Amino acid sequence: MRRALAGLVLLLAGCATTARPTQAPAVAEATPPVAPEPEQPRYEHIFMIPVDKALAEATKLMTEKGWVLKPLEDPRYLLTEWRTAQLSAQSWGWQSDGDSTRYLVAGELISERESVIRIFRMKRVAFSNDVEIKPEASGELNSRFMLMERFEQSFVRRGAPVELAQRERDVAPWVELNGAVQGTRDLELEQTLTLRLESRPSLETLTGSLRLARDDSFARDPSFYLTRWKDEVQEPCAREVAGFQSLLRPGLTVLIGEQLGTREIPATVGDLACEAVQTGLGVTVALAIPEKEQERINTYLASPGRPADQDALLRGNFWRKLQQDGRGSRAVMDLIDRVRALRAAGRSVFVVAMDTDMNHGKARDAYMARKVLNPRSARPQDVFLVLAGNAHTRLGDADWSDDFVPMSKHLLQSTRDLKVLEVGYAQGRRWGCDLELNGEMDCNIMGITPGPQVAIRPETPAAIRMLPELADEGFHGFLDVGVLTASLPAIALRGHEPPEPEVPGESPGPANLVTPTGTSAPVNTVAPPQDTVPPARPPTP
Repeated sequence: MRRALAGLVLLLAGCATTARPTQAPAVAEATPPVAPEPEQPRYEHIFMIPVDKALAEATKLMTEKGWVLKPLEDPRYLLTEWRTAQLSAQSWGWQSDGDSTRYLVAGELISERESVIRIFRMKRVAFSNDVEIKPEASGELNSRFMLMERFEQSFVRRGAPVELAQRERDVAPWVELNGAVQGTRDLELEQTLTLRLESRPSLETLTGSLRLARDDSFARDPSFYLTRWKDEVQEPCAREVAGFQSLLRPGLTVLIGEQLGTREIPATVGDLACEAVQTGLGVTVALAIPEKEQERINTYLASPGRPADQDALLRGNFWRKLQQDGRGSRAVMDLIDRVRALRAAGRSVFVVAMDTDMNHGKARDAYMARKVLNPRSARPQDVFLVLAGNAHTRLGDADWSDDFVPMSKHLLQSTRDLKVLEVGYAQGRRWGCDLELNGEMDCNIMGITPGPQVAIRPETPAAIRMLPELADEGFHGFLDVGVLTASLPAIALRGHEPPEPEVPGESPGPANLVTPTGTSAPVNTVAPPQDTVPPARPPTP
């Protein structure tokens, strides 16, 4: 875990959106079906963040929805005031004084960076009886009035906190002494919180303002290094991406808006590059790496790719900065190595380091566009695959700035055949950076949950789905990659092993998976879920 002060230069990139795409044309895979209503979870979803940070976001969520929070001594819980929703009509000699609702948010600490958040919706109905039990003219009591009396008394008995608290000091703040209260999990609100916590924009750290790690090449075990250089035939084209063949033509430029720090997205871009060169086209892969690293990359592409060559590549400042935001991941390094292998097999393929470590905002995007347009002019027939955070690739207006002009709009002015793809994915993990409550930056593995627009089934194969028209956010289609898994920084000495394959029926799914089918995904879970309001706990003596 690496931290730095919040005064560092931060850029927004790679945030999943929440609208749903329209039906795709015949050249694409079928559009995912509409997501069903949330169901009671079989397992709890574990957030890869501290419990206090998750509760802080829950506080913002409840406040934005107009709920007033009551002060509590226990920091693990949030409790709102009661809100009366409606008044019921009078009937049978009684009437409801109001159906009241409040929320209880319970946080559970699993570890320093793991937490579970449960949100309970609590309801209370208060009754009044305005009739007097009196005999009929015959002198007998009316059974209707007697039934109402027993009905009211039953509610009083059910509301008595006999089992929850025997003494005043045992009563939790959410225990009611004057009426029946029911509490159930609010799964829709939990989904909203999950999206807020795990669909955050990626923070990009610029090398010019950061400290560097030492060169650890002397400590690298032989298992650290990529082994593709040992292959006799160095042309790793393992799979085809459905829907790409119909787009392939000379001069095509594809912008891919990614979520940083994953294995699957750079691997799929490598598949696209491999598929394109097999048709005889030249390919240029543009990556969000500072231009200062271009010479090292060129040297590596011309090398055999042995361990010493890999060490030389990773000596650049971009790879060695302490606050790794996901752009310098092992998966990106592997993508560069795949390009090297394709070149060794005689293919025409290049890597362009298009980023800068000093400029920011719209000046940075203008710089990135120039670094793409220069080789585009030199190789007009190449297929260009440009991989960057989707704040840089979308053609729509930025909602955080009125004058921000993304790289994509600069390219659109000079590029004849431009397609923008948003990554479609299923819930999983990634490596990224986020701000802590104290204002410091934390870079680590974190959960990632797609919004409805980009959510796909976990088993969805790699494919391109084109939309019939440009989406409002500014993209033409989706590049589906499946479940996301975290790719650690390339300089990490350990942790680069691929995840173990899932065994059907043995891996529990998350509670709050936002997918069109409600299918589970392989993320951290703990069983069983808690679907009732937590009982009152006596204080520790």
